[in-house]
Amino acid sequence: MGWRSLPTQDPLVSPVDVDVLRQVNMSLTRNLDFCQSGEGSKAWSEVLGLREDFKSHLAWVMGLGHLSETFSRHAVPNYLVRVLHPLSQSLRVNLLLGMLPDCFLEVRALTEQLARAFQADLKFSKEATFTSKLSRLDVREPSLYKLTGETDASVLPLLSELGHGWVRMDQPLTGMGASLPVSAASATYTSRDVPELLRLTSAVKRFRELLSKTMSQWSSKLEKKDSAQTA
Repeated sequence: MGWRSLPTQDPLVSPVDVDVLRQVNMSLTRNLDFCQSGEGSKAWSEVLGLREDFKSHLAWVMGLGHLSETFSRHAVPNYLVRVLHPLSQSLRVNLLLGMLPDCFLEVRALTEQLARAFQADLKFSKEATFTSKLSRLDVREPSLYKLTGETDASVLPLLSELGHGWVRMDQPLTGMGASLPVSAASATYTSRDVPELLRLTSAVKRFRELLSKTMSQWSSKLEKKDSAQTA
């Protein structure tokens, strides 16, 4: 019997895919130069700084010891590795791709989920696991906007700013049933994008300040709890 040819299969990569990949590659190359040495350098610096913040805060948590107990009981350490780590990475990539709407949404998600983790540890400290803390918090106060205000009222204007032009303030961005919208394609920066890049710079800077302040408050409460238990 002779060999029978296999039926022709559709190519794995279509011409449209090739065009998209070419556009992404072009945007990455041009935007990297724009962000490193051009008018987007301040935003790039803040985003890279946020990655360093993550490493610093995680190193401090790792230094606490008893890691299994720390991560099973507390929501804030889990926020660092489950939310801050992936979203800060995504923020850097989306900045290079020119996806500014996604960048603003990620900063808002970072802000809201930080407040959620902090309030869960604060209000339900006697719960045995961080998941039970978060579950009870979500039942008591499902509004992430209110939780953020309870954590630091000064950050509410930041949420309003992040919502302007990108999202509606009466609809949740994070939480059950919600998802982060994604831009359809990459874009190459021009001088017209500078005002929005400066807004993003300010937003990331203010979030970094909130993160530092919240981590300091969380560690202080943890130390007080440990002191009370050993007294």
